[in-house]
Amino acid sequence: MNVTLEINEELEAILHEVEPDGDRALLVEAVCGLYARQRVGGGQGARLLGMDRFEFQEELAKRQIPMNYGLKELKEDLEFAGGK
Repeated sequence: MNVTLEINEELEAILHEVEPDGDRALLVEAVCGLYARQRVGGGQGARLLGMDRFEFQEELAKRQIPMNYGLKELKEDLEFAGGK
């Protein structure tokens, strides 16, 4: 699906301050916002942006968006590490 948005010059200037590719900046902002609202997970957010999880975490940190890390994620990490 392709979406066309018309944005005013002020918003375009702000987006270009964040990232030279304004279209990309808008996509990153959207995915980070969805993550902040717990609509996408960390892996999904990274995948949507073509990043690895660490790059996505850096984008979240730039925006001061805390990691959604709860008991479920802790259990997954412990299982992955070989603990129980």
